[in-house]
Amino acid sequence: MKRLLFLLLLLPGLLMAKDKKKPIPKHFLPGRWVEVKRTTLDSAQFAFSDTLFMQFYARDTFTYKVRDGFVYRGKYTIDDDGHLDFGTVSYDIALRRPQSIILTNAKGIYYYVPDTSALPPEVVLVKEEKIVPVTDIDTMIGRWTVYKKEVGKDDGAPDFDLQIRSVYVTGLSSSNDLGSIYCGNDPDGKPSAVIKSLGVDQSLECVGKRPRIIKVVKCQKGEMVLEEAGVSYYLKQFR
Repeated sequence: MKRLLFLLLLLPGLLMAKDKKKPIPKHFLPGRWVEVKRTTLDSAQFAFSDTLFMQFYARDTFTYKVRDGFVYRGKYTIDDDGHLDFGTVSYDIALRRPQSIILTNAKGIYYYVPDTSALPPEVVLVKEEKIVPVTDIDTMIGRWTVYKKEVGKDDGAPDFDLQIRSVYVTGLSSSNDLGSIYCGNDPDGKPSAVIKSLGVDQSLECVGKRPRIIKVVKCQKGEMVLEEAGVSYYLKQFR
C-alpha cells in the first residue's frame, strides 16, 4: 500500500523524466470531466456523494461544480511543477491522459474520466399567457369538468357539497337559465345552482340552494378558471 502511494506521488516526476526537454503543458484540452473514484492518500477507496464535474475551455478558462451545487467559473494556472490552481482550490496533477486525469491534494486522490453524459436541456422561458377578458357567455358554452382545485393560503376549503365539480354552459340561445353548476354529489339533471347572468366584472350570478357569485378568471385555449371564496377551480372540456 505504501509502495503504491509512493509511486503515485512520484508519478508526475516519472512522466517528466521521459522527456526532460518537453515542458509541462500549461493548459488542458477543451472538454468535460467527471469524478469517478476518490481515495485517501494511502489509496483506500471510499464512497462520496459530492461528485465534482470539471469543464475546460480554450486556453485557461474553466468551470467546475459539485453535483447539484453552484457552478464556479474562472481562470486556472498550471506551474512548472504540475500544480493546478483554480483559485478556490488547488491540486497536483498526478496523471494527465486523453481518457484519464488524476489529481491529488492533502485530502485525497481524485480520478476523472471524460464526461459523456448529455448536457442538461436548455431552459426555455414560456411567454406569459395574455388573459383575454370574458365578456360574452357564449364563449364559455360547453361541458366543463374540474381537474384541479387550489385553496388560498389563508382560506379553508368550502364544504364538499358546495365545491364545484362541473359546469354546463348553454348560453344566451337557451332558456332563461344560461347554464348549470354541479357540486359535490349532485346527480345529473339536478344541479346545485343555475347561471342567470354574466356581469361586466366577469362574475357569474347563480341561484339555487343559495345565491352564488363566481368569478370567471379566464376562458381560453381549452381551459376555464373560476374563483369563489378563495378557491380556484381549473376546468377543461373532456371528450
